[in-house]
Order: sequence, then structure tokens, then C-alpha cells
Amino acid sequence: MINITHKSPTLRKAIAQAIVKVSKPETILAVKNHGVPKGDVLEMAKTAGLFAAKRTADMIPDCHPLPIEFTAVSYELGEMEIKV
Repeated sequence: MINITHKSPTLRKAIAQAIVKVSKPETILAVKNHGVPKGDVLEMAKTAGLFAAKRTADMIPDCHPLPIEFTAVSYELGEMEIKV
């Protein structure tokens, strides 16, 4: 095993993107107007993204935990898709 005790900290950046395509324009309207019966879809996407960032080392085998200083989740609504 390699000794990394004296390794200097480095800045790392990761960006992920998902494109959710819908089959009806009414779906986008329901998301925009908070009309989805199960709740606010966009806030749940933020919650899921933050949870994934914080718990990545727990979910992916052999992934080392790294300190996280900043996490953000944003979305962009299109006519028939949502970019997360």
C-alpha cells in the first residue's frame, strides 16, 4: 500500500447532468405549477442530488470519502424536458 499521509490537498470538481424527457407538455406544466400529486418534483431532485453527493462513498464500492465544500443542484425546464 502507498503511504499518502503527506499528500497535499487538491481542488477537485465534478459535474453531472441528467436530462429527463417527458411525453406530454402537461407534465412540464404540472412540474412548473407544483401540481404533481406526490409533491414538488424539483425540490426532491435537489434533495436526491445533495444526498448522493454526501453519501457517494457509502454507495459505490471502493470509493474513498472526500471532504465536500460545496454542492449545488440546479434545473432548467424546457418544453418537453428538464435538465438537472
